[in-house]
Amino acid sequence: MLEGLEIAEIKLSICENIIDFRIDANTYKKEYLASENTINKFKTQTIGSISVFVQNFGAYSLCNDIRFVDEGIPFLMTQNVRQNYIDWNSLRYVDSESHKMLYKSHCKRNYLLITMAGEYLGRVAVYNKDFVCSSNQAIAKVRLKENVNPYFVSTFLNTKFGQNQINRFKTITGQPNINMSLIKELVVPVIPQSIESQISNWVKKSETLSDKAKSLYSSAETYLLECLGMTEFAANPDAYNIKTLKKSFLETGRFDAEYYLPKYEDYCRLVQSYTNGYEPLSNACNIKDINYTPEAGVRYKYIELANIGKSGEITGCDIQDGENLPTRARRIVHQGDVIVSSIEGSLDSCALVTDDYEGALCSTGFYVLQSSKLNPETLLTLFKSLPIQQLMKKGCSGTILTAISKPELEKLPVPIIRQEVQDQIARHVQRSFTLRKEAMKLLENAKVTVEQAIEIGGGNLLIFNKLQNTILQEERHAAWLLLTEIGVLPETEDENKTVKAYKKLSDSFLSSGRLDAEYYHPKYDYLFSHLNRFATSTIGKLTDIRKSIEPGSDAYREIGVPFIRVSDLSKFGLSDTTIHLNAEDYHDVIRPQKDTILLSKDGSVGIAYKVDEPLDIITSGAILHLSLKSSDVLPDYLTLVLNSPVVRLQAERDAGGSIIQHWKPSEIENVVVPVLPMPVQREITRKIQDSFRLRKESKELLNEAKRKVEMTIERAI
Repeated sequence: MLEGLEIAEIKLSICENIIDFRIDANTYKKEYLASENTINKFKTQTIGSISVFVQNFGAYSLCNDIRFVDEGIPFLMTQNVRQNYIDWNSLRYVDSESHKMLYKSHCKRNYLLITMAGEYLGRVAVYNKDFVCSSNQAIAKVRLKENVNPYFVSTFLNTKFGQNQINRFKTITGQPNINMSLIKELVVPVIPQSIESQISNWVKKSETLSDKAKSLYSSAETYLLECLGMTEFAANPDAYNIKTLKKSFLETGRFDAEYYLPKYEDYCRLVQSYTNGYEPLSNACNIKDINYTPEAGVRYKYIELANIGKSGEITGCDIQDGENLPTRARRIVHQGDVIVSSIEGSLDSCALVTDDYEGALCSTGFYVLQSSKLNPETLLTLFKSLPIQQLMKKGCSGTILTAISKPELEKLPVPIIRQEVQDQIARHVQRSFTLRKEAMKLLENAKVTVEQAIEIGGGNLLIFNKLQNTILQEERHAAWLLLTEIGVLPETEDENKTVKAYKKLSDSFLSSGRLDAEYYHPKYDYLFSHLNRFATSTIGKLTDIRKSIEPGSDAYREIGVPFIRVSDLSKFGLSDTTIHLNAEDYHDVIRPQKDTILLSKDGSVGIAYKVDEPLDIITSGAILHLSLKSSDVLPDYLTLVLNSPVVRLQAERDAGGSIIQHWKPSEIENVVVPVLPMPVQREITRKIQDSFRLRKESKELLNEAKRKVEMTIERAI
């Protein structure tokens, strides 16, 4: 019953002799005590005794005065400090005034950098550059004395002996931290000079190889751009484009202006003009998206987004039994596969799967690609190149978490690089990976040497895909019928027509209280000019609007009444939630009834879903309950209007201007809704209901396929 527990009996005098008087159990874990006993067999010295100073810039309030810029003086964050090296990718920069203000944070060659707080606490590296940079308040700068080898000290502190000291004395709070006075008391053993020199040489050689690896990878990218004729390429910087809506929406199903920016057309034309030809990704590559179910009791390597390096390498993985893996660990990868992030903001997180990760699992947030027309190294280089990155960004859609869908990925034009060029790219990338592996091995050897010196002394799938296509057609036709009927998508369009609007302050700020230019964008005037041709009403006149509650995380339970947040809401339904509330405590809170329309007002604003039957759920305060009080509109029709660009544009106008969007109920009440003739509403309702019926059928097919697999396995046992 007590398996896994441990006990240590410590005299009070020992507690008083600890760096900082401590009586918490963590300080006296057996592992830490054993580590301390081993180190004490050597002559030791503290960081404070071998350093000139230990400092950081101190006041957290200074963070508010730092001015970050696109180009300037490098500013290191805790995530840039790794174990025995500094990651110079994803840097931030500050202006010269901020740099001067942060004079205590300046880093100079051979300074020891130690992360002091957060999830990266305890990482140590030597600053090895000749230029000066700044760093944040959670990084301690240690200037060692001239006769002290910084590479040995850094390597030691990254070993289990150094990490045990840091973990032993860190403050166990919401955000763990270790202060500078404790850093000064960290103990470093004195070992033979020959071993120190050997360790120093390995770490320095590792830095050289790492720099060379980056250079080789960069040369592969440059070579690819040269072959594509893109070294001097500059995309159209215009932030607008003129498209007929029929040529845009009906072809792509996309209504967002970003999708049609001229620069994307330039990138597309550039790829398509490649002399050796191009193909859509669906022809050039195989997307391996069949789910794999991990087996219980089997150990797997699991790769997620955080494990992808900036140069296309996998930097590590989590190793767990199959039953403990997260539900997103469902893609199996093999040597030669290229994994590509689908999430906007991390699209450049692409990596080549090497033999070290043969048979590993990766997150479903990746696409796993393989090609018979492009070798893996060229495929990786392509997906990290500017044109493909830009075209992937174009294809991203969504709300809170935007991503590129499989249909959009399949449409990407991929240049079929000449074989001789592919071979040269492959050589560069392979060499880069070899050098990187050698560099990491040297770092590990240095750490191990320190430790040793101390210790020694189908078929349903086809039907489902067809149903999905039919669903998309139904949804687009329903939206098309609505938009053409109200004139947003006219039957004939002047392709060169543009809409301009000019506002005086008396017509803008004095009437609306808004002074931001986005609020008066011509597209909003264009929308309302069309709506004025039809009978309209407002949400406040058509519905009763009620708000739910915000119970706070302290009220969350594992069982009870499901609690639905905005992240669980989509225009197609509600996702399962793991958060529940006590039924008795919230028995009088509103529940959705038949035909209640749920509408999000915070975060991802303007998501609407109509409930088909009463539900025993509680929604967050960010979701409004709309109940029809007028017979002028049908509930399915109104829900479609709420999800359409007609209302989305109004929500964008009202809720814009902040990091987290907030759509006020008073603004929602005044949202203008077109009231089309009832026959049109009925036709739209029929299409919507057909769409949901097919969606339900497709979901049932997937569930049936899953049950079939489970039954087959159970019968075989």
